[in-house]
Amino acid sequence: MIRKVAVAGLLLGLGGCVSTVVGAAADVVTAPIRIVGAGINTVAPGQKERDRRRGKRARKAEEAQRKADEAQRKADKKAARNRTVSSAL
Repeated sequence: MIRKVAVAGLLLGLGGCVSTVVGAAADVVTAPIRIVGAGINTVAPGQKERDRRRGKRARKAEEAQRKADEAQRKADKKAARNRTVSSAL
């Protein structure tokens, strides 16, 4: 009888310790997975980062196209002016 009470008391007293040990064991098991996941997130950009980069490339391409169009417009204007001057001579 005393043995049963002692075992019951021991089990009740160690209940928190058992859950802590089980929780720690779960952390040890999942730690490598979390570490690998963090490494992948660091190396591989997320969707938000890819969208930001894609937008930046599109803006740069638009700016380059705008500059090329402006240069062509200026060249056409200069050529038209030269044609007008040479035809007047």
